[in-house]
Amino acid sequence: MLAKSELEKLLDTRDPERRIVITPLLERSQVGPGSVDLRLGFTFLLSRRANIAAIDPMATDSLKTVEKCQERITLSRGRLLYLHPGEFILGSSLEYIGLPTNMGAYVTSRSSWGRTGLVIATATSVGPRFRGVITLELANLGTQPLTLRPGVRIAQIVFHYADGGGEYDGRYPCPTGPEPGKIQKDKDLEFWNPS
Repeated sequence: MLAKSELEKLLDTRDPERRIVITPLLERSQVGPGSVDLRLGFTFLLSRRANIAAIDPMATDSLKTVEKCQERITLSRGRLLYLHPGEFILGSSLEYIGLPTNMGAYVTSRSSWGRTGLVIATATSVGPRFRGVITLELANLGTQPLTLRPGVRIAQIVFHYADGGGEYDGRYPCPTGPEPGKIQKDKDLEFWNPS
C-alpha cells in the first residue's frame, strides 16, 4: 500500500512512466494516509424487472438480455438517487484514473457508507496501466432507503506496486461510465458450458 507522501509524489510527477492520474481531483484532502477518496459520478445503470426467466451471464447474447433489464440515466448536479433495501445499481467514479505499468490498485467502500448498509465495489481489482472511470457496484444491504448524491466521496482507491509491471488487457478498456459485466467473454466458457 502506498502512503500519502508517496501518493502525492506520484500524483505530481511529470514522468508518464511513474505518474498516477486522477482527474478531476477536486480537493487535495481526498488524498488520505493510504488511499484516495473517489466521488460518485453522475451516470448510473439501474436494474429493472423484466419478463425473462433469468440472466445467464455466460450466454453469448447475455449483454442483450442485460440491456433489457437496465436503464442508463444521467443525473444533473443537485439531483438525488434513492437506493432502496435490496436494490443493486451500477455507478462510476467521477474521477478518471490512469495507472502506470508498475502499479495496481483496489477499490473499497468508505467505512462511513458501509455503516449505513451500502456495499460498494464488489469487484475491486484495478490492473496495471488501467485507464478510465471505475465502475462501482452499489447495493443497499440495510433496512432503509439511502440517498445517493453525485459528487460525494463514496469509495476509496488504494494503490500498490506491481512487480514486473504489465499492460491492462481487460474487457473494459477506457470506460467513461458504468459498464455491465462481460462474463461471456471468459475464454474457458466453452469447456464449462458446452452447447
